[in-house]
Amino acid sequence: MVKIIVRRSKKGAKEENLQAGFTLWEILLVLFILGVILSLATSHFDSTTNQVLVRVDLANKVRIEGAARLYQLDIGTYPLSVSHLVQAPNGMSGWRGPYLDEIPINPFDSAQVYQIDAWGQVQ
Repeated sequence: MVKIIVRRSKKGAKEENLQAGFTLWEILLVLFILGVILSLATSHFDSTTNQVLVRVDLANKVRIEGAARLYQLDIGTYPLSVSHLVQAPNGMSGWRGPYLDEIPINPFDSAQVYQIDAWGQVQ
């Protein structure tokens, strides 16, 4: 027969009464560090979004100016509006369009429409 002897010291009794967990300062420190990391990441993604919008706007302008140039080669003058690149103006002869599938949307303000000046440049 084997006898098991368990010794209990006063130190062991104190350890049993302690509760495990984090202090308020530790939790606040972790939240502060996460906030700093999040603010740095958010500013990085915000500037990237703005760069994408600028590139989309530039691509739309180049596309419209190319279509306006094709319109000018067929008709002899630049179109008065971007809608003339999608649908033929009334009474227009020589129109071989559509020069654009659809009117591009301005990425900065969807209510704002691109305008073409007398030289075929987009405003």
